[in-house]
Amino acid sequence: MDSQDKHTSFFQKCKDFFVPYKGKRYVKRPTTWKTAVFAVLGICLLAAGGVFLFGNVFKENVVPVQKDLLEESNTSASLSAMKQEKIDIVLDAGHGGAQPGCVSGEMMEKDITLSVTMRLKDQLEKEGMSVLLTRDSDEDVELSDRAAMANESGARCFVSIHCNWYEEDPTVSGLDCYYYQDEEGMLLAESILYSASNHSIVTRESKEENFEVLRDTTMPAVLIELGFMSNPEELENLLSEEYQETLASAIAEGILSKIEESAGV
Repeated sequence: MDSQDKHTSFFQKCKDFFVPYKGKRYVKRPTTWKTAVFAVLGICLLAAGGVFLFGNVFKENVVPVQKDLLEESNTSASLSAMKQEKIDIVLDAGHGGAQPGCVSGEMMEKDITLSVTMRLKDQLEKEGMSVLLTRDSDEDVELSDRAAMANESGARCFVSIHCNWYEEDPTVSGLDCYYYQDEEGMLLAESILYSASNHSIVTRESKEENFEVLRDTTMPAVLIELGFMSNPEELENLLSEEYQETLASAIAEGILSKIEESAGV
């Protein structure tokens, strides 16, 4: 074999393995063992290239899809676990964000209600209650959203915290508690008022009122007016951390008493 034959390219040898016959079909040329080896190696290289390309496509496309499906599955499981968590009480700090509520100088109702609500949450959780807040910061929450959150939670009761105002008579004072066309709501209101009076808090009679958060909730619900910001003395109390703790303790005891009574404890 001369030098030119020795340097014949691999692809040329593979090509020479088959030759055209009369322009119609291919027929096999008599082969030597070297030609056969080159042909087998060519087939192996083509197969290896296909496996490599397929592996990259699978890695880049199929694996990410499986990862996305796994992440979606994990998210669904987390949402399901959250829904299965038992919520005992929904606390609603009145107003928030661009809705300050009653205002006296620089004092805003939204700040007092949030402070008392957070203290009340702590008191209830110490007693083993699971609490959901409609807001835990200075933010706007629509009334319909507050009621919807409570209904979706399946809580035992809903308590909305507010402050009162009566401009015509700044001497009016006391804690009010409202409910809406519901005996269980009325009993919850009475329990809270009874507990508040035991803590030396000035209280007023429970009242039925058509407030949206009471009307649209499906569990026993009350709206508490902690006191009158229009009364200078009561406003001073409402701003006091000590008095806020007293309010939280009294309300918590009233709620727990009603829950225990309903459970037959």
